Amino acid sequence: MKPDVSVIIPVYNGEHNIKTSLNSLLEQSYSNFEAIIIDDGSHDNTSEVISELVGDDKRFKYIYQENSGVSKARNKGIVNAKGKYICFLDSDDRYIETFIEKMFAQIEAEDADVCYCGHNYVTPTESKELKMKFKKGDILTDYIDGSVHIHTTAWMIKRALLEQYDIAFQEGVSWGEDIEFFSEVLSVTDKVTFVKEYLTDYNFGFDSNQLSSFSMDKIKHDHDSIKRIQKNKRINKNSKINSLLIDHRLPAPMVYRLVEAFNQDIEDKVIIEYYDKYSSSLEGFTWVNGLRSVKLNIYKVKLKYKIKKLKEKM
Repeated sequence: MKPDVSVIIPVYNGEHNIKTSLNSLLEQSYSNFEAIIIDDGSHDNTSEVISELVGDDKRFKYIYQENSGVSKARNKGIVNAKGKYICFLDSDDRYIETFIEKMFAQIEAEDADVCYCGHNYVTPTESKELKMKFKKGDILTDYIDGSVHIHTTAWMIKRALLEQYDIAFQEGVSWGEDIEFFSEVLSVTDKVTFVKEYLTDYNFGFDSNQLSSFSMDKIKHDHDSIKRIQKNKRINKNSKINSLLIDHRLPAPMVYRLVEAFNQDIEDKVIIEYYDKYSSSLEGFTWVNGLRSVKLNIYKVKLKYKIKKLKEKM
């Protein structure tokens, strides 16, 4: 019997955290799924930990590849998937035990192409629901403006949709590949539904070496990612989306990261270097995204003042 759902799990040197995701699958209330684990060239005991945990459970499939990045790992998972629907689970995140059951029931009931849910933001000291809007139908603009904020773990997508439109993660890219992929998914269908519950856990801050740690390089990655999306005509299909991309999604992460750089005691010359390099994307005041634009414009003023004071000292 074919699985109803394929869960794709990329992992790299995950011996200390892969148990989190796999245990959450073993505890699922719905059993007709497959888990495709793509080991992206781990050189620790990841494979041994996986083997010990899942034993001879045929639902779990282990595939090894030379280190090529998370995008290629997820794409390999998609190619090898047999389920009607596809989900993604990072090795240190987890599903609530009813995730597959409730998501599958909803997407089937509405004959939808996409179903999503909310997620919990989990740190070593707290767990909280990331409040967001839940909307059906054409939600591409809502996803891009951030009002419908869907984490990678919180999607269920019809596999045939990905095949029909040849949608895949952009390989060779280590930042922004998620928003590019899911924006493209939402650009080709309005058959979108949701489960208004918070059914996945995004674990943040447990590993000081994880990608989410503070880095000035993310300014460049964010900039390049939004520029790629802007060039994608399938996604950037109207003036509203283009304005959101250029006037909000492009400057916002750069402004907030530069402001945070002051709190992180980054060298003054490094902050100025990044500011000057991307200043053309940070100028001007726009109101394309409501209250988020108000906040962004306030931070732009603060940042400009801080940079001015830095340059006066040098």
